[in-house]
Amino acid sequence: MLKIISRFVAATLWLLIAVAPALLGLLLAGPVCLLLGDLNLPVIASFTVIGLVVGAVWAERIRTGIGLSEFWGRILTNPEFDRF
Repeated sequence: MLKIISRFVAATLWLLIAVAPALLGLLLAGPVCLLLGDLNLPVIASFTVIGLVVGAVWAERIRTGIGLSEFWGRILTNPEFDRF
């Protein structure tokens, strides 16, 4: 049972890392669509997919390098977040 929970937590952490660049790609697609003057769904989809691929590669490098929990631990214990 604990192994299932551990894998679920690891998958969730991996997904959080992978989705962040995809959201950035989605946000960058907005100004591009404004420049084109039309809501162009292929542009939005391509920016999002590129962000997701970059995020997946980044998440895999983190997972095989320092580890997902170590990465999130370093982010959450950052002293700059203590102000908020």
